[in-house]
Amino acid sequence: MSTAVLDIQKAKIANLQELIIEAAKYNKTPQYINTHHFAPGIYMRAYFGVEDSVVVSQVHLHEHLTILAAGHCRVISTMQDKERIDVYKDFAIMNTPSLTKRVLYFLENTTILTVHPNPDNIRDIAELERMFVVDNFEDLKQ
Repeated sequence: MSTAVLDIQKAKIANLQELIIEAAKYNKTPQYINTHHFAPGIYMRAYFGVEDSVVVSQVHLHEHLTILAAGHCRVISTMQDKERIDVYKDFAIMNTPSLTKRVLYFLENTTILTVHPNPDNIRDIAELERMFVVDNFEDLKQ
């Protein structure tokens, strides 16, 4: 993927994130719910997106698996080499490369799972988040 295309995608997603954060100040209805699950050596995060909501993911620092367990959503991602919208419905398993950030529009209530290695069996969510994600690409420079 060209650096120019990636930079454009990053800028578009950053702008959408700013708009969503601003709109959330006026909408008190939760747009998603996270739950956390553990097995030996594995951390899984379940993400429930509410129908007709739009969310922007954090930047994923490491490659991992993502599973659409149920639902229907449209996705724009920084891992694309051209501008497009991916559509996932009912069930899908995808590889999420490192440094991926996505915008998701939920066409119906949707459940997405992310599966991460957790060899030290850490259960502190704040510590796991520091290991696996940052909020923005600018945070990578720090």
